[in-house]
Amino acid sequence: CSVALALACALPGVARADEAEGAPAEDPIKVHAREEFLKGAELVHETRWGDALVAFERASKLKPHAITTYNIAQCQRATGQYMLARQALLLALEQDRVAAGAELPESARTEAQGLVAETTRILPRIHVKLAPEDAAVAVDGRPLERTTDDAGNVILVAGTRAPAPGEPPKFAVFDLLANPGAHVFTVSRAGYQDVVVNRTFAPGGQVSLSLELDRLPATIHVTANVPEAVVRVDDIDVGNPPVDISRNGGRYRVRVTRKGYVPFETEVAASPGQHVELPATLREEKKALTQQWWFWTAAGVVVIGAATTTYFLTRPDPSRPAPDAGGLGWALKVP
Repeated sequence: CSVALALACALPGVARADEAEGAPAEDPIKVHAREEFLKGAELVHETRWGDALVAFERASKLKPHAITTYNIAQCQRATGQYMLARQALLLALEQDRVAAGAELPESARTEAQGLVAETTRILPRIHVKLAPEDAAVAVDGRPLERTTDDAGNVILVAGTRAPAPGEPPKFAVFDLLANPGAHVFTVSRAGYQDVVVNRTFAPGGQVSLSLELDRLPATIHVTANVPEAVVRVDDIDVGNPPVDISRNGGRYRVRVTRKGYVPFETEVAASPGQHVELPATLREEKKALTQQWWFWTAAGVVVIGAATTTYFLTRPDPSRPAPDAGGLGWALKVP
């Protein structure tokens, strides 16, 4: 509380411009920013940290200044928003550096540096293993933000960005800083089952967290234009259509058969989680002439007819048997 009020007094130009006779009128935006700053300082004195934070944020939006940013960080720390406080402290130091050290008193600059280190120690450090590494991650409905730790190492932080869908962190393994307390991790990727993890982290703790997604199976729905067909996937009988075939994503050879029909065969490429509709159209087989039943019936008639004709054409003329003369030996001779 005393820090914020002391800084308010150190803010350049706190006195109203109209108190100096003959002074030119100040920029109304700057005047409004100063008024919001002083309002925030009064609210800090009353330990109304949430209201003070709103006032300081309004002042910063109107006229950014390292002291205003520093007081925002103090309010955030007081309300348990350590991650945002760390971010604001780093911003205040950067604003002062750009201003060549003209915006923060030396004491405030030193304290800000110490508070960054202290706040970082308070934050739980979570060692995350993510699979697949291109999955989107959100913590409490906010995507992660990339920053650096005190040693200059790249690190991800939670709770500093506006609410939005998760984004891929682009790392399979990474360290994450978050506020102490309970958090909801949401992990998603096309073709995989979404994962929602609820975890509570103690201040300053170091823990490991595995966020691994399970692949969704691909589904191939096979139908056929004829009943009692048989469906085979990679030579394995899977039943009669309509049938749903659940497999991991990949390429599969599907064959649909029925006696008397030309087999239907194709290769299906299915991604994890994809639903593939496969209508199989079987065409009736065209039998060879020698396989038709009527062919052999007609052929039989032709063969019999041909044999009869050949017999009559090739048989010798018939000869009469010798006449029987009877007991008397008389016989009639016919010319």
